[in-house]
Amino acid sequence: MKRHQADTIRFFDRLRPGRVLDAGSGTDELATKLRAKGFEVFSLDLYSIGARGRFVKADLNQPLPFTPASFDYVLCSESMQYLENHASLMREFAAAVKPGGSVVISTPNILNGASRLYFLQRGYFPFFKPVRTVDGAKGWDAVVYHPISLVDIIALGIKNRLAIKEVATSHMKGAALIIYPFLKGLYLAGLIFEKDRAKAAYIKLLASKEALAGDHLIIRLERGTDD
Repeated sequence: MKRHQADTIRFFDRLRPGRVLDAGSGTDELATKLRAKGFEVFSLDLYSIGARGRFVKADLNQPLPFTPASFDYVLCSESMQYLENHASLMREFAAAVKPGGSVVISTPNILNGASRLYFLQRGYFPFFKPVRTVDGAKGWDAVVYHPISLVDIIALGIKNRLAIKEVATSHMKGAALIIYPFLKGLYLAGLIFEKDRAKAAYIKLLASKEALAGDHLIIRLERGTDD
């Protein structure tokens, strides 16, 4: 299990056991760990690679095959970057969780300082290249990615009554830590004239060490009540 996966599982230690939809379950490794912690987990993926419990075969690019408010939590670990329509997916996640429930997303952090410098140089983010060489004997291997940033997740959360409650990171990226103070200063300078409290709170979040230096992010969004 990779470091960010283990940290995502530990993230659930602070949450009460409940019903979880593991959206993009892959080998079912995370679902198995969550079941051991007392969570009731439904695994969902397009491929039943390692399904060991309750498994639903479905395409996350399509509407979820569940009635609204079926889950206490939705977990989407390292899957959103492979999916085409983030806006539609977030609407589905928001509908799937109960009021007061949470959507937990882990994803590579494309806005850390090192990633931003890489983009400035190359025009694309590291690990999200338009083409890559997997096997030198096979030449170029085209891979389609749709990376999503913390800013995107915040914006889509607002549209779907999903409020950011926690942002953590699996570990700090050394190269990003070097440029972190400079980027943080640029963000905080924008607070001088910001009068809107909500905007100021998001600026502070984007200026956090997790956002500017974290390698992978683990983000918990909470669905608002219907009142």
